[in-house]
Amino acid sequence: MRIVTLLTDFGVSDPYVAETKGVILSKCGDVEVVDITHQVEPFNIRQGAFLLFLSYKFFPPGTIHVAVVDPGVGTERRGLVLRTRNYWFVGPDNGLLYPAAVSDGLEECFEIMLEKYPRIGGHTFHARDVFGPVAGELAAGLRPALREIDAQSIVKLELATAKFIGGRVEAEVLHVDRFGNAILNIDSSGVPEGLEFGDEAFVEHGGRVYSVRYVKAYGDAPSGSLLITFGGTGLLELAVSRGSASTLLGLKPGDKVRIRLQ
Repeated sequence: MRIVTLLTDFGVSDPYVAETKGVILSKCGDVEVVDITHQVEPFNIRQGAFLLFLSYKFFPPGTIHVAVVDPGVGTERRGLVLRTRNYWFVGPDNGLLYPAAVSDGLEECFEIMLEKYPRIGGHTFHARDVFGPVAGELAAGLRPALREIDAQSIVKLELATAKFIGGRVEAEVLHVDRFGNAILNIDSSGVPEGLEFGDEAFVEHGGRVYSVRYVKAYGDAPSGSLLITFGGTGLLELAVSRGSASTLLGLKPGDKVRIRLQ
């Protein structure tokens, strides 16, 4: 049984996700469709790319990842199928697929021949009318209507890692999870070697300065206090013990924060 994953900004109140799943299953009944998330902030391609980058590698080789955060749907932007060392990626050519595909090792790039996939009711639902059918055809072992293209021609979106320089860093909020933890673009290589658990740091955002503690786990800080820690993503998080850093600081994906160690 093949696996197809779905990542979108569709939410769960409309039938859009179910319709996309329906066409995948219509093309290939012997497939398991797994939801990564449908709660990407509307139109936030960068956040969607980050969440796909985090998730793709935990699936078995051969998994087909369909990602749709597509404010340019119906325009001249291309539809893509990317084959990497272990996976297939299907979605719009707007940078959404790029970080994950490059991370796994991009081997072939294809443009979807959109004219071969009839649209139903308009040109603004490529998830159901194009990407879903293409994923279903791949899962069934069929050859979708594709043409090979140069990898250099696709839209590239980079998720740059920030580093402390002189004890200071300007970081980007890549994602805010349901607990209100703000996940930053800082991995362990970007943190000074001298930083130890229990050390104080200072976070600047919105014209204010906040004192935080660097801790191993959320529970190592008093309830309601600000902290920084490395979460399950492997990236530094700004969090509140048993609370929400997003609510306290007014953080959202794309925001910039400054952190200094003294």
